[in-house]
Amino acid sequence: MTKLSKLFAALILAAVAAPALAAPETYVVDGTHTFPRFSYSHFGYSTQLSRFDKTTGTVVFDKAARTGAVDIVIDAKSVDTGYATFNEHIQGEDFLDTARYPTAYTPRKMLNAR
Repeated sequence: MTKLSKLFAALILAAVAAPALAAPETYVVDGTHTFPRFSYSHFGYSTQLSRFDKTTGTVVFDKAARTGAVDIVIDAKSVDTGYATFNEHIQGEDFLDTARYPTAYTPRKMLNAR
């Protein structure tokens, strides 16, 4: 194989491989390590911190385009306030209304790196 044919073969290989290298990467949210949290004032006396135990979603990162997207879905019935009675109460109509809105989600959020 001559130097010219080796160079030509390398260029073809690089042209075929380049789109694969530039493809966006998708990461799946690990539900066993992802806990969206929220806090609220308890009648002005203290700040309560709670979380949701069931979360799914993806994060897409396109390094070449310097963009990305985030899609997160939260099971609203998985709320954990640290107190079972309040977990039931906070799922009621006065707060999360999980009977009507069992999931919370982020609309696809586009990200741009500067």
